[in-house]
Order: sequence, then structure tokens, then C-alpha cells
Amino acid sequence: MNEEEVVRCGLFGISPRWLQGWATTKVFILVYGLLGTVQSMAFIYTSVILTTLEKRFKIPSQSTGIILSGNEISQILSVFLVYYGGAGHRTRWIAVGVACSALSCLVLAAPHLIYGPGQDALALTQEYFNTTLGGGNSPNKTDSLICSANNRTESCENTAEKVGFESDVSVLPRLLVFCSQFILGIGTTLYYGLGQTYMDDNTKKKNTPKLLGITFALRTVGPAFGFVLGYVCLELYIDPTLHPIIDKKDPRWLGAWWLGWIIFGCAFTLFAFLLACFPKELRKSPKRTKKSTKTSGKDESEEPLNAETKTPKIIKYEKSDQRRLPSDFIEKPNVRDFFAATKRILTNKILVSNIFSAVFYILSASPFMSFVVKYLEVQFQTSPGGGTIITGPVTLLGMVLGFLISGVIIGKYKPSPRLLLFWNVLVGFGYFFGQISYTFLDCDTGTVQGINLATNNVNLTATCNLGCNCDFVKYSPVCHEASNTTFFSACHAGCRTIVNDTHFSDCSCAADLAHEVILGGSSNDSPSFVVYDSVKAGPCKRDCFKYQMIFAMVSMIVNILGCSGKIGNVLVNYRCVETRDKSLAQGVALMIMSLFALIPGPIIFGAIMDSTCLVWDISCKNRGNCWVYHRDSFRYMVNFSAAAFCFIGVMFDVAVCYLVKDMDLYGEKEEAAKRSAADSPEDEDQIKAIKEDEYYN
Repeated sequence: MNEEEVVRCGLFGISPRWLQGWATTKVFILVYGLLGTVQSMAFIYTSVILTTLEKRFKIPSQSTGIILSGNEISQILSVFLVYYGGAGHRTRWIAVGVACSALSCLVLAAPHLIYGPGQDALALTQEYFNTTLGGGNSPNKTDSLICSANNRTESCENTAEKVGFESDVSVLPRLLVFCSQFILGIGTTLYYGLGQTYMDDNTKKKNTPKLLGITFALRTVGPAFGFVLGYVCLELYIDPTLHPIIDKKDPRWLGAWWLGWIIFGCAFTLFAFLLACFPKELRKSPKRTKKSTKTSGKDESEEPLNAETKTPKIIKYEKSDQRRLPSDFIEKPNVRDFFAATKRILTNKILVSNIFSAVFYILSASPFMSFVVKYLEVQFQTSPGGGTIITGPVTLLGMVLGFLISGVIIGKYKPSPRLLLFWNVLVGFGYFFGQISYTFLDCDTGTVQGINLATNNVNLTATCNLGCNCDFVKYSPVCHEASNTTFFSACHAGCRTIVNDTHFSDCSCAADLAHEVILGGSSNDSPSFVVYDSVKAGPCKRDCFKYQMIFAMVSMIVNILGCSGKIGNVLVNYRCVETRDKSLAQGVALMIMSLFALIPGPIIFGAIMDSTCLVWDISCKNRGNCWVYHRDSFRYMVNFSAAAFCFIGVMFDVAVCYLVKDMDLYGEKEEAAKRSAADSPEDEDQIKAIKEDEYYN
């Protein structure tokens, strides 16, 4: 492959002249950064719709963590693709990965296309109210929703026929979600493992911090749009053609979680096509080419990139410097070289310490990466979409500011490696204390009548509903507004009359509370049991907006500090390895982070959250999703566990700070070596020695 073919822009042999001017570093940064925006949108969209997915297919949080691990499992296996792709046409390998991401989106939307909205969602609509409201098992709505003298039994026969080929514990929806995440992981690995190294190899090393800051910022803006898209989709009912009888803050509300994945599938398809058009290497700018020719005093035809002119000068280049060698002279990767390169990477103390620093930071952030919507729902009683539409963008603003400010400062002032990495240690401690502070942000959202938070005892049967036969009534919360008390269901409130699709009356348990309200003088209204013995569908609402905003502001400050140190970590990953190992090092880093953080993180915190559950969805003796958590235990266990992981990450940052010494983070030695080579070509052996010092010190 000659030089012209290496830098030619096009696809399938079609490379029109007008297209060649677009194959520049700036255009690649724009396309690559916008793709990162869409990828981060998809990642955060997964977090936003996660609780809806759990409720729709009755999945416990720990099982959700296992399902999401498909992404990271494929990233581990995809490290081989990164190794071979690093020696090939990198942009086309990235395009293949992005095409996989498009396919994964369609697979993730498949459960809705196969199963539809589900029987529970249909039962909460005006169209189906004459059948059931709130998931009762009897076709008689009066008997299934309210206090009844008739004994209820749960029918588990022929479940598939009743709900349209769907079982509450069906494996297929979970398997489809796992497969979609597995396919998505391939695209993620190729995007990160090859895209950043392609950018670094086609720009000046001194510009890398600034470009990393720009791409990181674009990727960080993506989640803000992801929160907005999630909000828009979840504001729509799961079947937009139906009319729900509950509001969006009701925990049983199911939004159109599937709609966003169709949008993402189309976007990824477009970016796959754009990336496939980029050349193997970007053409140098005319100024740089002219300057190089003038300095060397040679014709462009004598440049060693011409595969047909195999001059001795080509042989003098290091094999590791793949960007300066013509394609015909780059050794093709083989299994022996792969294991040798892997050994070099895993014995690199700086790289391994830096990777494990990231591992424990990711573990500490796992509850907010995967379960942020659940955290906001439990602690601040938000809706799935509404909870993140404010908190999400405010939190992400801190990340954007951290990346941009640090990228500009590092690029301009070029602080010494130890000063730069000592800052990481300081901000690590700031992140640690920030996570501790979350435990003090408490909003009393109340509890369900019959649940004792002090003893974790759940006893929903009381004297007032003793003869109502509520054992098999599913969670359908109702609110007694006079006393601000939530009951598990209208049956558990002792209600005997349905007023309309959202109100129940003649409720014996509500009447008992009404006596307490009147005797306690907590109501200014005249006693009227027509009002006081009625309940309204949905849990009682508390105003937690102030605490939610405090949480968002603390998160923003913590993320400004935390993200200001990430560019330094990425530069260390690039500079502490040989050039030939750069792509593989990124793949190995992703593999280790997947194996030790991204896979176990959601599973660990999913199990922690499940351990604080008080009320589960039980269908035919099978446990589904959790409906009611112990709010305080949830908050303490999640945040203290996250802070412990963060502290370990800080200790690894201390190790990196100690080991870096005088590493050339900004490529200054390499630039000096190139200038020296142009002035004194006979000193090339000395230049090689400088490069070896750069890589191995």
C-alpha cells in the first residue's frame, strides 16, 4: 500500500476528490467526539430506563447487574480485536464496532416488540380498567382490588396464555438484554482502544491534552442529552396509544423505555458509515510537509513512506514506530507477539497501578453509574424520568468543567508529572469525603402502613383488614391524604367501594386513622367520614426537591474535582508504554477495568440494594423486582461501601505519583529528537537511545 492509498479518504473503492479535504484531524476529532456523545447518551439512557426495565420484566437489582455485565464480558474478549485492529485500518475497525453498537440497540428493543407492554401495564389503563386495576388476579374487579369476604388464590396455570406468551419469570427478555450488552461491548472496546490511539498518532503530542479534554467534554455532554431523551421517553406511557389511570410519580408507571433504542440504532448506523470513510492515516498539513521537505533538503519522492523506494533509511526506523513505517514493512501481529506484548504491559508497574486506581474509582462510582435513577427514587421519591432531568445535567456540568479546565491548564502550563499526579491524590480525597457526605442527605418520604423501619418487620394484616383476604393482592399503593399515610393496596386499607378509577371509599383502616387525625387536632376541616374514609390511588407524596438539589450540587462539585485529574491518568497510560504497545495497552486496561470493576460493580451494589428491600414482587412463588426499600439502610450501605472503594483508589494514585519520576508526558523529548534528526541525521542512534529512555524510565 503506497502513501497515497494510506491517506486516501473513501469507502468500497469510491474516493471522490471533494471528499479528500475532509480527512483532517479536526474533522476526525469532531466525528469521534460526537460519536462519543451518542455512546455516552446510550450509556446513561440505560441507567435511566433501568428501573422501568426491572419493573416491566420483574428483575431484581442483583440480576440486573449480572445482565449488564454482558457489556464488560465482551470487552474482555475483544482485547484481541484491539490488538489486531491496531496494526490494521483502525478507523474501519472502529466502524465495525459502531455497527455492532447499532445492532445491540435493535436487540435491546426486541423484548418490547416481542412481548408488548405487559399485562400489568395494560391493567393500569382506562381501556382495560373493566378487567383489573393494579395487578389483581381475579377477573372480577371488585373482588380483586378491594376488601372481599371471598378467599383469593393465586392462579399460576397457563400464565403464558394469559399474558400473551409472557411469563413473569421469563428468561428470554433477560437473555436478549444480556446479548445486546454483549454486542455493545465489542463496539465500546474498539471505540476506546483504537480511536484515542489513532487520534494521538495523528496529532502533535503537545496537543494531546487539549484534544483529550475536548473529546472527554463531548462525551460528558452526551449523558445530559441522554437524561433528556430518557425523560421524554419515560414521560410517554409504555404503549403511547393507551390512556393510563395513574400519574408518572406512581411507582407502577412504565414509560416507553424501548423508544430510545430505535433512535440510537439509527444514529450509530450513520456514524459507522462516516468513520469507515476515514483513511488509514491522516494526511499531514501542507505547512508541515513543506517544512519537513525544506529541512531535510530532499525531494518528497525520497521520503521513506514510498513502498517502492526501499532505501536503507527505512531499515533504520524502529519496528515499534509503526506510524513512520510504510504498511508493507509493518510486521503482521501473531500470537507469540501478542503474549510478549501482554507480558510487557502487565509487568509495567506504572501502568498497572494507574489501571487499578481507575478500577477502584469505577467501583466507587458504580451505584451512581448504573442505579442513579433507583437511588433518586428511593431517597427523594422522584419519578424514573423526572428524577434525572435536573440532577443529571447539573451533575454532568461538573464533569464537563473538570475535563475542559484541566485540559486547557495541562496543555498550557504542562505541570511536572509528580505535581499533576499529586493533584489526583488530593481530588481523590475530595471525592472520598463527598461520598461520605451523601449519607447525611436524608428526606423523610414516609413508609407503607404495616412496615416497621426500626425492626424491619413487615406485617400488613391489621384488625381493620383482618377479614379482607388481601394475601395475594399485589403492590398497588393508595394514599390516605388526611393523615398522609400510604397503604399497600386498597384492600389493605379495608376499602369496600370503588368510586372511580383512582378513588376508593368506605375504607375501615382509613377511618381508624381519621379518628386519630380528628382527636389529635391535626386537621382544620370538619369531620366528615365521606372524606376521611376514602383513599386515592398512588403513594402519598413528600416534597424532597430541596434535598434533591443539594445532592445535585454536591455531586457537581465532587465531579469537577474528580474529572480534573482524569486527563493526567490517561496521559500516563499513553506515555508509560512503547508506541507499538499503545493500542494493546488500552485494550488491556479496558479488560482489567471490566474484569475487576465494570462487571462486579453493578452486581455488588445490586446485591447491597436488594439486601435492604422490604417488599418484593412475588408471582407464583418467584421473586421479582423490589417495591419498597429501607431508605436509611439503603443510603448508608451504598455510600459507605462506595467511599471504601474510593479510598483504595486514592492509595493506588499515591503509588502512581511515586513511580512516575520524570516521565515525558507531553512528548517534548520526542519533538526534540525529531528536530535533532533533521539537523544531524548521523546521530540517529543517539535519538533511539533518547526514545528508549522516554519509554522505559
